[in-house]
Amino acid sequence: MALPTVASLCSTLGHHLSPAPGFSPPDTEITAVHISELLDPAAYLAGGELLLTTGLGLPEDEAACRAYVERLVAAGTSALALGLGPVHADPPARLAAACRALGLVLLVVPAPTPFLTVSTAYWAARSRSTEQQLTDAVAAHRALVDAAVAPDPAAAILRRLARLLDGWAAVLGPSGEVDQVHPPSMQEDAEALQAEVTRLEMAGVHSSASLSIAGSVVVVFPLAVQDRVVGYLAAGAPDQVHPWQRRVILTAAALLSLDVLRNQRTESAREATRRCVALLVDAGLVDAARRLAAEAGAPSPGRELRVVVARGRDSEGLVQAVERWCPDALAVAVDRSIAWFLVPDDHPDPGALEKRLRDVDRSVAAAMSDLVAAEAAGPTRARLLQVVASMPGATVALPRSAAPGALLGALDVFLATAAGEVRGALVAYLRHRGQWEQASRELGLHRNTLRYRVQRARAHLAVDLDDPDVAAELWLALRARGVA
Repeated sequence: MALPTVASLCSTLGHHLSPAPGFSPPDTEITAVHISELLDPAAYLAGGELLLTTGLGLPEDEAACRAYVERLVAAGTSALALGLGPVHADPPARLAAACRALGLVLLVVPAPTPFLTVSTAYWAARSRSTEQQLTDAVAAHRALVDAAVAPDPAAAILRRLARLLDGWAAVLGPSGEVDQVHPPSMQEDAEALQAEVTRLEMAGVHSSASLSIAGSVVVVFPLAVQDRVVGYLAAGAPDQVHPWQRRVILTAAALLSLDVLRNQRTESAREATRRCVALLVDAGLVDAARRLAAEAGAPSPGRELRVVVARGRDSEGLVQAVERWCPDALAVAVDRSIAWFLVPDDHPDPGALEKRLRDVDRSVAAAMSDLVAAEAAGPTRARLLQVVASMPGATVALPRSAAPGALLGALDVFLATAAGEVRGALVAYLRHRGQWEQASRELGLHRNTLRYRVQRARAHLAVDLDDPDVAAELWLALRARGVA
């Protein structure tokens, strides 16, 4: 709330309250009007008051008069008004000199103006200020609510909020990265806030912060959905943020949180529909999956597709990486660490998928199938789940048709790094075409020992050794390298 100032009150009262000769009314705010004839009224002052006195107890001694003014200055008095008539016809020279020396403004209330006139004028001015503030606050809240139903609610809310503050406003992500800012010219200032938000480590959904960035006073409120912080609203003002403006910013934060929740629910419905389409394909009900996709506006599985299985620290991050690579991918998160996908045959470059997966999780293990008929997606997915479960971390196996030479390159790495008994187990297994009894007899091993070593080879190469094409290519490659 903007308080009346010494200058504005003098202007309102005219000749009823005016500066003493040699003084000018400043723009200092007045917190209250107090009347006292005490020589030391400091105990009854909170700071910022306009003190009215008739000077009844004003000391005759210049030093004592100066001490009186010093006590008023120490108490934070905004101005001293002397009522003329009952005791003093004019301001005493000793009082004027002390006020001038100590920087306290001296005003006069001429006879016969009662002090009540000054008090009434002050509180009337405060009442008008309060009413105006309430009017402004209601208008500001209404403007934000109107913005919340705009086609792009977040952009509209930021635009209105920046205008209300005569400053800027930005939506930050959970880590402080800038999502949107208005006006756009404040992008650099908003980006400078990221480090501050990260450093603050604000304590959950009930936190807030005030700081100074590039000459602006900035307040930050969390955007929360239930008990989870999903981002932050930052608002900057050129001067200061008043309490009523903070309440407006808090309303904007609540509206933005609702917008995030609405978007999340829409996205959840979209994801659920895509998941159902993928599960129908996986169950072999391809026609039903296509009908559902057509009715719900989801990607429809074509005649052929690829299956991708990925394992990492966070399946949600893997889903986001694959969908950014191919927006028409159908995703199913098996649990918190594994997800599988159905990818259309016209997908982007698989190498770009590998990069996206590694950017999200360096320890990711993932495999992509060759093109298969949509009706064969279920068995392919089951086989790839077994392959990925045994793969070492930081391994992405692309299909041979998508990455020519990948299998031979993996074999060369395997032959250079794998233990001799593991290489021998792979050769024996392929020579006997997957017959465990014959291969173990050749090596003189128990079948479980052979299975363990072959499994290590399978994980190292990130391939399905039961695929006849893969097995044949590996066998010929081993023969060409003189290993088999």
